[in-house]
Parts: sequence; structure tokens; C-alpha cells
Amino acid sequence: MSRKARNRMTRETIPEGFSAPMAFVDLLPVVFFGLSAVKAGNLFHSGLFVAGAVVCLLSGVVKVGWKLIAAVSQRNIWPMFVQMRILMPVGFLTMIVDRAGLNGEAMLAKLSGFPACLFFLAGALGMILMLVFAFWMDSSDPKVNWMEQTVNSLAQICFFIGLMLA
Repeated sequence: MSRKARNRMTRETIPEGFSAPMAFVDLLPVVFFGLSAVKAGNLFHSGLFVAGAVVCLLSGVVKVGWKLIAAVSQRNIWPMFVQMRILMPVGFLTMIVDRAGLNGEAMLAKLSGFPACLFFLAGALGMILMLVFAFWMDSSDPKVNWMEQTVNSLAQICFFIGLMLA
């Protein structure tokens, strides 16, 4: 079965089974990403990193808004859904572009120290799992959505804890 056949979210899809609590739980990874971005931005002192993080953060907030609108009014405002496919990669690429003035060895030492490295590893595994979900699961299914939100929340919390321990 092709990916498109598995992932049935389209412009015409009205998400069924989405709820306001689901939308608010989807805010958790956005909040922890934002907290992590502030902490990392302070470490990196990079305007491009901060700009990319803001793009990613706003994209996540818009996606939460889409989910809340879908839950409350049973409407699919397609640009609010699909924007994440464009803005998230742009934001992440912008975050990794500016490397001037960074001491890679010092950063690696901090980020790979114990126990922070365990949290970064758990966060990275969660993000890999999110990629698997994106390509193989149906995001219009509320059960899949809850699973994605749980994994994403745990991954973002792990990244945040790792940054706090670094």
C-alpha cells in the first residue's frame, strides 16, 4: 500500500474523533520545544538559530490551532495543517546553518556528558519514531494522533532535560 493510501489526511478530510483535550495535549511538545530552543539559543548565541526556532515554534502553534478548530468546529483549514510540512524543515535548516563562533568540541563535551546524553538519545529515538509514524501511519486516525503526541511530547521533554543537564 502506498504512503498516500495509508495517510488519508487530505484537503477534504474532516478529522473525526479529534477533541479539544487532544489539541491541548498537542501543545506539550510545542512548549517543551520552545523551552529547549530558548536554552539552546542561549548556548549558541546565534540569530539564525533563534530565527529558525521561532519559525518551528510558530508552525507548531498553528498546527495546535488547526487541531483545536478541527475538534471544535469539525472544519479542516488545510493551509493550517499543511504549513508544518514546509515551515518545520525550513525552521530546522535555518537552526543548523549558522555555526560561526561555536566551539564544537566544547559543545560536544557538554551534550555527550552523562546523564544528558541518555536524554538526548531518548529524544533522538523519539524523533526517529515520529518519522516512521509520518511515513507509515494515518495521521487522520485519532488513536495514531494520540500515539504521535505522546512520543513527540516525551521526546521534547527528553531534549529539554538533556539541555538542562548539559
